Amino acid sequence: MKKKGRALVVDDEIVVCEGVKRILKKKKLEVDIALSAKEALDKMSEEDYSVILTDLMMPEVTGMQLLEMIKAEKPKISVIMITGYPTIRTAVQAIKLGAFDYIPKPFTPEELSSVTIRALERTRILEEEKAPEAAIEEKEVPIARPEEEMEEGELYCIPEHSWARVEVDGNVRVGMEDMFQRTAGKIINIDLPFEGDEVRQGEVCAHVTASGLHIHKLWSPVTGKVIEVNESINKNCSLVNEDLRVNGWLIRVKPINLKEDLENLAIIERVQR
Repeated sequence: MKKKGRALVVDDEIVVCEGVKRILKKKKLEVDIALSAKEALDKMSEEDYSVILTDLMMPEVTGMQLLEMIKAEKPKISVIMITGYPTIRTAVQAIKLGAFDYIPKPFTPEELSSVTIRALERTRILEEEKAPEAAIEEKEVPIARPEEEMEEGELYCIPEHSWARVEVDGNVRVGMEDMFQRTAGKIINIDLPFEGDEVRQGEVCAHVTASGLHIHKLWSPVTGKVIEVNESINKNCSLVNEDLRVNGWLIRVKPINLKEDLENLAIIERVQR
């Protein structure tokens, strides 16, 4: 890890807490555990944490409610949501509310380590830049228009993760957000899907290998069929390090439920009428 820090793991199941703690301690990270939101908030008042990992589904106070409390008190802390597959959509919503990322169960030690590495780097970046909040300032939920009325250029995102630009033909160009690239570090390889593959919103659309050989998962902002892959990226992935929004795009997707997908995203840029 680029910088050691202190992490807090929050889950009502002690076996989950201990398992996550064991994995992160192997990365030389100091780790505390909390079995409830109340215990987590008490520990936050006593310790400075760089990253908090919390289960999404907990009794009494949910992970989503805890996220809102954390962001109200200490917005620079990077929060990772731990979620089961049925709650992926809720996890995407959590990112719009300020979560840094989410990790679906079951996960491997490498998957947990890679997302935690990026979370620590995000906290470091915000502290270094003295930014009061995340890079994406506008996180309104767009009012999606019918697909046939979409205009070329409208840009949506899973904040700090991936972006989706609606094109004039109704297809969607997908790429990587700036904060994802900055927290991953120098990108040395991107494993993209093939034309004809299906991607689903909130699930993996690319595996990104960065310096240090950590593999990071990039979530797809929309569901649909891949109709084009940016072959330039396959030949020269440094384009992503240099040009995220134009030549550094990753895939084009023919969406299945564009209106529904856009309702789950945040808007970055709306075309002027």
